[in-house]
Amino acid sequence: MSDEPQLPPIPAIGDIIDRKKRFVERKHSVIKCEACKADYSRTFKPGDFVFKKITDEECNKCKRSKSLTIVEIYSEWIDPKKE
Repeated sequence: MSDEPQLPPIPAIGDIIDRKKRFVERKHSVIKCEACKADYSRTFKPGDFVFKKITDEECNKCKRSKSLTIVEIYSEWIDPKKE
C-alpha cells in the first residue's frame, strides 16, 4: 500500500572515530579550602585522588596551607583546531 519511508543517510563510523583521535584530554582537580571555603581548579597531578589532603600547596585566596582537600577530579576533551 505505501512505500518505505526515506531515512537520512547514516554517517560512516570511520568519520566519527577519526574525529575523536584529534581531541586532547585535559584532566583537572577541584580543590576546596577548609578555612575560607573557596573552590578552585588546577591541572591534575599524578597521585591526586578525591578526599586527598594537600599539604604542599597554599590556597589561592587566603594563603593558608594544610587546609586543602581535593573534592573532584574531571577531564575534558579539547579540540586543538578551535584553540
